Amino acid sequence: MASKTANTTLRRALRNKNAGRKARNQRENKGSTPAFPIHTPAAVQNAAEKATSAQSATETAKK
Repeated sequence: MASKTANTTLRRALRNKNAGRKARNQRENKGSTPAFPIHTPAAVQNAAEKATSAQSATETAKK
């Protein structure tokens, strides 16, 4: 038979593991996308510039 300390330790571990389970399930089901816009015009332009600079760098490296 397990000791009271072992039982308490196990129960505490299970309680800590399952804490916030409902909130985690809700975030997984509904998504947790931020409220701010992700694809702003400045971000799109910056991504395009990085893509072209990375592409030219790889072409230079291949030569």
